[in-house]
Amino acid sequence: MACLVVGLVLGMVVEGAARLLNLWRYRSPLFAVVNILVMFGLIEGYGVGWVIGGRHAMGGIFPVLFMVGAVIGILVEGLNEFWLHAWSWADRPLLGIVRSIDKAAFVGFTWGFAPLAVVLLARLIMTPPAAPL
Repeated sequence: MACLVVGLVLGMVVEGAARLLNLWRYRSPLFAVVNILVMFGLIEGYGVGWVIGGRHAMGGIFPVLFMVGAVIGILVEGLNEFWLHAWSWADRPLLGIVRSIDKAAFVGFTWGFAPLAVVLLARLIMTPPAAPL
């Protein structure tokens, strides 16, 4: 449950920052809500974060969490570019990246960090405080 909640909070932070920086625009505000609930909460938070990373030692699972998160992110960003069109990129470059498809590939890759952050933050929240000496 902690991974789901952390994923939702992470989604709100990321979408809020993207809105402030005007990185992309949603065709409808509903798509932003769906992105936070489904992608950040259910898929990257609960699905990847808890199901894959929630029960394993962190050192060995980090690469798998990143890889699965990035593959899902690239898939979703590509689906949006070629079919869904739920959001569009701002006209200005994103870290020097100009073309829409290149922005989608870059941001899709960065989705790999979402399950890592979710698992790390969820474990910090769920770790009981150390007993006093």
